[in-house]
Amino acid sequence: MIGIDAFCPRSGAPLTDDRHYDADGRGLRAVSDDDAALAAGTAGELTGGAIRSSRPALVAYFRRCHARHEPVDTDLYGTAALLVYRLLHARETQPPDVVVWYALLCRLDALGHDTEWMHAHAALRCPVCHGRLRYERIGDDLTARCAVRCSPEGDAALETLRHDVVSLYDDAFDDAAPLPADSVFHL
Repeated sequence: MIGIDAFCPRSGAPLTDDRHYDADGRGLRAVSDDDAALAAGTAGELTGGAIRSSRPALVAYFRRCHARHEPVDTDLYGTAALLVYRLLHARETQPPDVVVWYALLCRLDALGHDTEWMHAHAALRCPVCHGRLRYERIGDDLTARCAVRCSPEGDAALETLRHDVVSLYDDAFDDAAPLPADSVFHL
């Protein structure tokens, strides 16, 4: 993932708080030297995260985030690892991390696991340019638009992201009941 939820895209290790700026002015952070980074050989590398991360990185991030909210649950971690595998292999092209994260949230929720904590660990991004979103409340409806106004598709960010999550979920878990679009994001 990128943004405030960024982590090492190969190992899932957390990033340091200090920013190091490259020649293009991008603020990169170093990969912390935790066990996952040491095992993957990524400790100290500079990164801003990635839009698409490896399966081990997503699983490590899931485990680390879960441990902030709940006691360690090795059965849940095994289930999550299998579900992430299915999500990443449901299509020929890998979906963005945020879509995988929310499809994982929906599947774990359908299996009866507590998933509310997962919302705090993935910021929704524009499905086109992956930039930040600008939220507006119009009457009772909440809408999100690309903050940089990248394209007309960016003006329907929540609808597009919901569609992407539902589509990935249905592709990966064709043996499960279809996921209703209104059950995604609970905003």
